[in-house]
Amino acid sequence: MSDASARSRMTHHVQRAVLSEDELRHHLRAADPVLVLLCAVHVTGDLSLLDRYADQVGTSEIMRLRMQWSKQAAGPTEASPEAVAQLVDLVCSTLTSDDQPEYLIVDDRALFARMADIAASMHVDAKYHEMYLEQSGFLPDQRAVPPTRTPPERLNLAILGAGMTGLDAAVKASDRGFDFDVFEKEAGLGGVWWMQKYPGVAVDTAAMFYSLSWELSPNWTQFFPVGDEYRTYLAALAEKYELLDHLHFNSEVTRMEWIESEHIWELTIFDPIEHTTRLERAAAVLTGAGHLNRPKYPDVSGRETFAGEQVHTSRWRDIDLDGKRVAVVGVGAAGIQVIAAIAGKVDQLTVFQRQAHWVIPSFLVSGAVSDSERWLRRNLPYYLHWSRFQAFWLNGDETGYPIMRVDREWMKTHPTSISAENHSAMQMCLRYINDSFGEESELARKLTPDFAFGAKRAIRDPGDFAPGGYYYALSQPNTELVTDSLARVVPEGIVTADGTLYEVDVIIWATGMTLDYLSTIEIIGRDGVRLSDVWADNNPRSYLGGTVPRFPNLFINDGPNTGVGHAGGHNFMTETVDHYAFECLQLLVEHDASAIEVSQEAHDAFNARLEEVMLDSIWANDRRADTYYRNQAGRIIMPTPWRLVEYWQMSQRPDEAGFILSSADRIAELVDE
Repeated sequence: MSDASARSRMTHHVQRAVLSEDELRHHLRAADPVLVLLCAVHVTGDLSLLDRYADQVGTSEIMRLRMQWSKQAAGPTEASPEAVAQLVDLVCSTLTSDDQPEYLIVDDRALFARMADIAASMHVDAKYHEMYLEQSGFLPDQRAVPPTRTPPERLNLAILGAGMTGLDAAVKASDRGFDFDVFEKEAGLGGVWWMQKYPGVAVDTAAMFYSLSWELSPNWTQFFPVGDEYRTYLAALAEKYELLDHLHFNSEVTRMEWIESEHIWELTIFDPIEHTTRLERAAAVLTGAGHLNRPKYPDVSGRETFAGEQVHTSRWRDIDLDGKRVAVVGVGAAGIQVIAAIAGKVDQLTVFQRQAHWVIPSFLVSGAVSDSERWLRRNLPYYLHWSRFQAFWLNGDETGYPIMRVDREWMKTHPTSISAENHSAMQMCLRYINDSFGEESELARKLTPDFAFGAKRAIRDPGDFAPGGYYYALSQPNTELVTDSLARVVPEGIVTADGTLYEVDVIIWATGMTLDYLSTIEIIGRDGVRLSDVWADNNPRSYLGGTVPRFPNLFINDGPNTGVGHAGGHNFMTETVDHYAFECLQLLVEHDASAIEVSQEAHDAFNARLEEVMLDSIWANDRRADTYYRNQAGRIIMPTPWRLVEYWQMSQRPDEAGFILSSADRIAELVDE
């Protein structure tokens, strides 16, 4: 990476610019007054504005959304028009001048605490401050292990996967001075967003949250961006940080073996285009290959006999659906997006639902981002950062964690919810069902789950009850919702358990992905132990960010119990686990060691603590939901039971007492020879 590229991430600096007053005033009319106040403090450096206006800018837009979510009795307070006008005048007079002061950098914790409370319109506990300074883009990824040495050339890194996780790791590797290569099995970058190209594909986490904290983008056109837009974001990131020469596409890692005598991993890489294999070597491996990569099909006979066309959402190809009789099997996130996108163009749509999902209405935030909002994110200093803070706050622990923790007294009298907070979320979804179809209707009955909200991943309706929405599509006369189980596929279509034949021209399998914890790679660690044996029967365990005893220098992102089941998005764990891996690698550098391995004692103690915290989670107490969060033995293997902030704090600096470091003396001798 060039020095300029490194500075763009590793320093906290917002360029000063002189703006047009007419343009600035025009767009400020659409701004959240709370954000106008915070930005005014940044551009003027005048902290007295907080005393003068904090009580006059009203409830932040993000808190209004939270109130709408929870149906709180107390309504939002409105901003004073006079106060807002004064703040707008102040911002305009400052940003239209050639003689601007240095913008205020919020690195003072007390000041950040005060501004965060204003941004959230409520008190933000101090335990969140460090995490939010990083995740809102105010501070870069912090070095917990102070670097006194640069990584030696021999300590090179192989990164598996060129999705969000792999690209984040690549930038961190470059910033920290590690030699690295990224091996991606697909033909291009993007990970899941390279593979998923079905009609209606979109991110179902808000873009202001579902992006990397060190690469905030002001350019999202949708609050929930479509797949192409997210691929564009990742591709631009790879180009900006000069990663392209490090990316190796059509390079599927099929085998890895730890060579103890050399303290090196040997990787076998398959090229599906050339049908050839090659060997690569790396001192350390960081996996960002994800855990949902292979299409999953239901256990139903006769799929190969179907006379029409069939396709899985994760392996989409263009199919003419106009005027066709189409079956969509599955109503998870991909399924409802496809259904919403194609309902208006097909002649007949038959939707096969195995189990109803709780569906979150899109009224909270959806649709296109206004021109003014995008302009403000691009041009008004620190507007983007505080928008990110607000998005994280709305999607974070304070909203989500209570919903997923059980109140055993509450459960005694409430069969379908686990706490008052959980009940409130369920009621919001129930209102959406009943408002859409009528409380006593057949569709309402079919679409109402019999388990608590969050017991399996809730999904978001991609639209309102209008064209482009999932519930709207189900309400249309050309759509039929079938809840009988599939018996078999025949040339004419699908037969259900009651013997009914549904004749269709096209079958779209929206049945999800196979949960793979590196099960497609043969991984052989120290003393010949295989990871597939250690994690047999779909029962994986690791220590924090994916370290496993007897597998030195292997860091598994997307590992067991790192899913953010209660809040947020994959981006958070991407950054947090990658950070932890590089702090471990820095320990190697500082100790002039060649291998780092978690001890069995530390690994087991961590997992015992994890299981204890998991006991009070929704997933351990409501087992009616069919979810990949739980393995066949009933153990919860996917989500973390901790708050985001707790996991972030645990991951900031590795506990050296939990690791075994091996000397690099043997490696140095080999290099000399």
